[in-house]
Amino acid sequence: MTTLPNKKVSVVVPNYNYARYIKRRLESVVRQTYPIYELIVLDDASSDESVKLIRQKIAEVKRRYPKLRVRIVENEKNSGKAIAAWKKGIELAKGDYVWIAEADDLCSRGFLKEAMKGFEDPEVVLSYTESAIINGVGLMIAPNFRWSRDKEKTGHYARNYVRDGREEVEEIMAIRCTIPNVSAVVLKKDKRYLKYLDESLKFTQAGDWYFYAKVLENGKIAYNRKALNKFRIHGGSVTAGAKNVKRHLQEIEEMHEYFNKNYKLSSVVEERMEAEMERVKERLKNK
Repeated sequence: MTTLPNKKVSVVVPNYNYARYIKRRLESVVRQTYPIYELIVLDDASSDESVKLIRQKIAEVKRRYPKLRVRIVENEKNSGKAIAAWKKGIELAKGDYVWIAEADDLCSRGFLKEAMKGFEDPEVVLSYTESAIINGVGLMIAPNFRWSRDKEKTGHYARNYVRDGREEVEEIMAIRCTIPNVSAVVLKKDKRYLKYLDESLKFTQAGDWYFYAKVLENGKIAYNRKALNKFRIHGGSVTAGAKNVKRHLQEIEEMHEYFNKNYKLSSVVEERMEAEMERVKERLKNK
């Protein structure tokens, strides 16, 4: 990390009770082949040993990379929502680009270098890579997430691409949230995103979907098909219980209504949205 590139990237690591993952996660961030500008660790009032371990790791990182801006920000009370941490991180970030690297995920050393290639097009506002899926102990569950995001088998993710953000929404993101994990995303910093995140707080499960769509109203999206992000799936289902299932379905309906109202959707996409709703209902009916 000796030569800082022109594009300054702030890395925000939101953490809540991930003591078992946090040191390795921070190491995966600072060892990127694309030098980072600053590292901000946000602890959301963890009750485990997270803060102690974060402080230890930060002290080590400062010794190894004395020119790197590093700090920990500790909440006195738990915010209860990941979106709130995203907003705080973007507010605090001093770089021109923001990578929200969630504490329980991992990545390959070349993740940031590949993701930043998307911004070679100055109109790109969001660049992301494919994600592999790992479990609680780090074993791979699936080599990529393409099978889940392109259920219609259109081949949309067969190659890298840069395209207009609204077109991306109208063709595929209106159907389902096609960015499965924020850790795979780098954003060009924009003050408008704070408003979008405030609006996202009304959702319990679709806030990320809404946020990505709003960001893409401002420019292009870049996708890299290399699975350089490692999305950790662990614990119980967030949709368990009748109340959460009902809310989950309601939020999908709200998002579909938003897209129908604000975008020019083809009849094919509208049919796929209806099919997606029925698929989700079938999947959740026994929850």
